[in-house]
Formats: sequence, C-alpha cells, structure tokens
Amino acid sequence: MRREEKLLGEIADINDILKKGEVIRIAMVDKGEPYLVPMSFGVREGVIYLHCAKEGRKIDVLRAHSRVSFEVSCDTKLVKENQSCGWTYHFRSVIGTGDVVFVKDKAEKLEGLQAIMEKYGSDENVFPDKAVDATMVLRIDIDEMTGKSSPAKK
Repeated sequence: MRREEKLLGEIADINDILKKGEVIRIAMVDKGEPYLVPMSFGVREGVIYLHCAKEGRKIDVLRAHSRVSFEVSCDTKLVKENQSCGWTYHFRSVIGTGDVVFVKDKAEKLEGLQAIMEKYGSDENVFPDKAVDATMVLRIDIDEMTGKSSPAKK
C-alpha cells in the first residue's frame, strides 16, 4: 500500500470491517474481461460464504476460473469542502484474494447459510431441505486480506 498510515494491519480491524460491511463485491475474469458482482455474505474463520442461484453467468465464470478478488467497505462518508478538489471520502475497507469452492456437503452448506443469516441479524434459522437443495453455496478460501482506513486511523 502506497500510504502506509492508512494500512489496517490488525486482524481485529479487518474482522470488524467484515462484520459491519453489508455487501461484498466479488471480482472475476470472464473471457479476458473484468466481471464484478455485489453479493450478501457470511464469514467464518478464514473463509467467506456466499449464496446464489445454481445457474447464471457468475456460476459459469467461477466454474472456469475459481480465483477471485473481493472488497468490503463500511463507515463511508462523503466530506465536502469549499473547493471541489478539497472533497474527500472517509471509509474503511478490506480487499482480499482467494479461491472459490462449490460447497456440496450439506452440513457445510447449512453452516454457510447460517453464517450469512447471522451476519444480517438472524441467529435462529431453519432451512427447509427444498430451499437448501435449490441454493448454491460458495466458499471463498481466503489467501490474503488487507485493510485500509481513510482518513488514517488515529
């Protein structure tokens, strides 16, 4: 990172952003072109869970190339100044990379769905078999993550 003072190196800071962020953006490559999708997500130690339909462009791309990059941000605020060039944007973000795994094991699918539901505030969940069977659960095995805070964390 060019501006070291903005780096969030503590895992607690990174985990806090993953906890507070509402949307994850998943970047992929589709036939040599960038492809980005916003998704809901859940987090467990070292992995991120996603859910989606079993068909579509995203699934086709991930079957061809499982490598992804992701971004989550929170605490965003536009700060306006008198001069246009003085405007800035405050945020905290996490950017990382990993490999997507298509979760087939039912117990892990349920764990992934539970992680997603917990993230958005629902602790006691029942997942009907029909809904679980119709849902694709993806797991990102995280290779690396970095956090950034702008303005720099004091």
